[in-house]
Amino acid sequence: MKPITLTMTAFGPYKEKETVDFRDLKDHRLFVISGKTGAGKTTIFDGICFALYGQASGEDRTDTKALRSQFADDDIQTTVELTFDIHKRRYRVVRQIPYRKKGNKSDTLGRCELFEEKDEQFIPAVDRQIVTEVNDKIEQLLGFTHAQFSQIMMLPQGEFRKFLTSDTANKEAIMRKIFKTEPYQKIVERLKVKKEEANAEYLREKQLSEAILHQIPAKLPARASLLFTELQSDYPNYHQLVSGLQQEHAHHVTQSKEAHKEYTRLYTVHNEKQQTLHDARSINEQFTKLLQRQKELDGMLAKQQEMKSLEQKLQQAERAARLEDLEQQVKSNVTECQKKERSHSEAVKLLAETEEKLVSAKASYEQELAKESERNEVKEQLLTLNNLLPTVSGLATQRQVVESLKHTVDQAENSLLVNQQASKKQKESIAVLKSEIKELETSLEKYEELLDQLAQSKAIAKQVASYKQQLSQRQEVEAHYETAKQQVEHSAEVYQALENRWISNQAVVLAASLHEGESCPVCGSIDHPAKAEGSETEHVSKRQIDTAKLELTNKEQTFHTKQAELQQVMQRIEQSEAELHDQRVDLNRDYHKEQAELTDNVAELRSKREVLKQKKDEQNQAEKAMEDLAEKINTLEQQRNESKGELETKLALYNHVLTTVPENLQELSALQQQITSKETASQKLEHDWKSVQQKLQDATTEKVKWESRAMLEKQSLTDMQEKLDRSEASFAKRMIEEGFASKENYMQVKLPTSTRQAIEQQLQVFTQTLHTLKSSVEELQRSVEGKQPSDIEIMEQQVEALKTQYEEAFAHYNQSKAWEQAAQDLHNELETSKSREAELEKTYGKITNLYDIVRGQNHLKISFERYIQIEYLERIIYAANIRLRDLSNGQYELVRSDRQETRGKQSGLGIDVHDAYTGQTRDVKTLSGGEKFNASLCLALGMADVIQSFQGAVRMETMFIDEGFGALDEEAIQKAIDTLIALQQSGRMIGIISHIDEMKEAIPATLQVTKLKEGYSKTKFVLS
Repeated sequence: MKPITLTMTAFGPYKEKETVDFRDLKDHRLFVISGKTGAGKTTIFDGICFALYGQASGEDRTDTKALRSQFADDDIQTTVELTFDIHKRRYRVVRQIPYRKKGNKSDTLGRCELFEEKDEQFIPAVDRQIVTEVNDKIEQLLGFTHAQFSQIMMLPQGEFRKFLTSDTANKEAIMRKIFKTEPYQKIVERLKVKKEEANAEYLREKQLSEAILHQIPAKLPARASLLFTELQSDYPNYHQLVSGLQQEHAHHVTQSKEAHKEYTRLYTVHNEKQQTLHDARSINEQFTKLLQRQKELDGMLAKQQEMKSLEQKLQQAERAARLEDLEQQVKSNVTECQKKERSHSEAVKLLAETEEKLVSAKASYEQELAKESERNEVKEQLLTLNNLLPTVSGLATQRQVVESLKHTVDQAENSLLVNQQASKKQKESIAVLKSEIKELETSLEKYEELLDQLAQSKAIAKQVASYKQQLSQRQEVEAHYETAKQQVEHSAEVYQALENRWISNQAVVLAASLHEGESCPVCGSIDHPAKAEGSETEHVSKRQIDTAKLELTNKEQTFHTKQAELQQVMQRIEQSEAELHDQRVDLNRDYHKEQAELTDNVAELRSKREVLKQKKDEQNQAEKAMEDLAEKINTLEQQRNESKGELETKLALYNHVLTTVPENLQELSALQQQITSKETASQKLEHDWKSVQQKLQDATTEKVKWESRAMLEKQSLTDMQEKLDRSEASFAKRMIEEGFASKENYMQVKLPTSTRQAIEQQLQVFTQTLHTLKSSVEELQRSVEGKQPSDIEIMEQQVEALKTQYEEAFAHYNQSKAWEQAAQDLHNELETSKSREAELEKTYGKITNLYDIVRGQNHLKISFERYIQIEYLERIIYAANIRLRDLSNGQYELVRSDRQETRGKQSGLGIDVHDAYTGQTRDVKTLSGGEKFNASLCLALGMADVIQSFQGAVRMETMFIDEGFGALDEEAIQKAIDTLIALQQSGRMIGIISHIDEMKEAIPATLQVTKLKEGYSKTKFVLS
């Protein structure tokens, strides 16, 4: 990835749009980013990283909303845009940070877009411009995650040194992100879950075994046996319990066999007694049934005479029933004869009515026949009128055309007049607008001048306010300066007094050690005439002197800091005074009042400008409307003239046609009315003529029809009367033959069919019942002959007692059988549960051992994930040592530490340094600041080499390094520069943030970040 341009808007210290064009570097691949502290050097790294990944470069800047510039106006969106090349293709990524405007309750919308340049146009590089898809595409293009990018392409301030000095746990977390070893960590997590599941399953099975033991007292009766003796023990033995359950099973098998034998014996005795009871109950029932049947038989014998009378009545009714067909035939013939009489009378009546209609139809026919000439005359008149219809119809159309043309001409005249009047008014309006515009333009001649005055007034007011603020700040800084000065003077006095006392004390100590005749260690004299004297209370220790010296040094540093601050403030005040003097600014002048007046004047003129713009728009619209009206008037005049000519032609043709049509028929409605009237008259005459013809024909046909009908009905009536006479004679003859003296006698004995059937059924039932009762009584008498009734109640009590005995025996047998089965089931369940418990305990042990090994609970304190990471670390160390040997003149070499961390901490990823000068290996934390920087830089570059080797086709064309070179001496700086130049020669573009002059002098290209006095920053490339 090679950056082309970076554009930051309202981002960090950059208030407005700030563009860093890396093409300005030309052939320079190595450049320094230089500027004061807080100017925004690291923000350039943050901008690149945020554009690519939506996050800043350092771990301490995770809040993206905090990246918005505090100097930005409220309506400016925070935006970062990066154009970069990769794989010979160019892309542009744009991200916006949501922020909340003043007075709003919600944030603005964010933005995340990625484009690719094709045919000199940028087109979307993803299907949907959303964060997830853009992030995925960026990682796919670069081949790095944010963590990898921060470690190998962008080394934030102080953070790439963490990897060198951090402990194993921190290195493990860093390498997990970079080399994606999370799956190996997840193996540990999955094994932990499996271990917990295996333990839970083992405990469940163990609880099940205990539950089985608790079920034994509830399922088996307690007795003095091995099983229950073992259950009462505090720690029951599994094998004893199994043996006890086997004994219980054998015991209950014996008990169930004996119980079954007793139950079988009692059941047999009960069945025999039950059969005896059944036989006795059957004999008693036969005696009872015999008495009941005898009583029923006596009742039936008493009804025999009644049944004989009913039988005679049925026989008479049967004889009468043989005459019913003849009687029914007579009734039917009487009814039919009556119908024939009614039909004959009706036919005679209708024949008379038909003859009257025929006479009337003949009269109407003669009357309509006389109207033949009238019908012909109406037809001729109708033909004449129909011939006039096309002419009159066209005449109406011509009249409509003429009227329409007249209306069109009138409308054209009116519209022409209206538009001519509107044109006149429009001319007057344009004249008024031109006058108003000229007046407004005159009043706005000083607008630009007032704007310049207002801008100048604002700038001066801002400078004056800044100057007054600096004066106020000077008072505060002067007070701090005086305080610091007094503290330094006081500390100096204290230190000087202590030092004098300490020197005096040293003289006393020296004097105490001098002896007459011995030389003085200071002057060499052997005479000591005036020895120094002192008291113990005046003793001052070296520690007091050092403490006072340190206090004085701190106070002096504070004093120098405050002195520098005061000098800076004074310099800014002098600069401001010089600027104000150059501009001849009157500090006593009320610029705010002047600014307010100018603002009001500008606002008034701005309002007039809006009015002027509006008036000019109105003038343009009015002139356009004037042109449209002129064109419209010309068009209307042409239309009017064309319509007038057409009207004259159509009117002449209409008047000519009008002379060929009678005056009373010139209207189409009048002609159509006449035609309709004649058609109605003609149709009525024709209809009346056809109607009388049809009526005459219908009347003649009806007369013939009813004459024939009357003759037929008369003959049918005669035949039916003869048939009735024959049927009455046959009925009378048959009635005498059946023995009936008269018809009244016949009617008395006659019964309906249903009544006869009911009587017959009643007689049959009586005969059958009587026979059945006689047979039943005889049979029952034979079956009870020689037998006596028994006492059933006593026998039932005996059977019930035997039933209770065998049921108790059966219950005892079932209970024994249940205990037998329970003992067998408990034995099987306990054996199965204990076997599964042992198997689960073994499985749990295996999983626990494996879990402890992969999570690092072993003698090396190395987890499975860390074991994989060690391979990466050793490759990184190997690549780092190639550069570190050169930077340290062969003194240092990094090695992976084999020592174990204290207090059981995880180990394996520690780094030591081997010192070739001493032959010793020690912790990297013992290196000096500059040595740590060199080691960290080499380690970071080594990691970049390793990651690139694992990423395959990924090529790193850019690297950014933030700070760290200040801790190096001149030789180390030069070696570091040589290393960076070597990297640059491999094709990489390298940017370095540095404050040291040697670095700036050695590298000809500089990105200068300047912090303006307003607080925000600007950038530019400087090439030497």
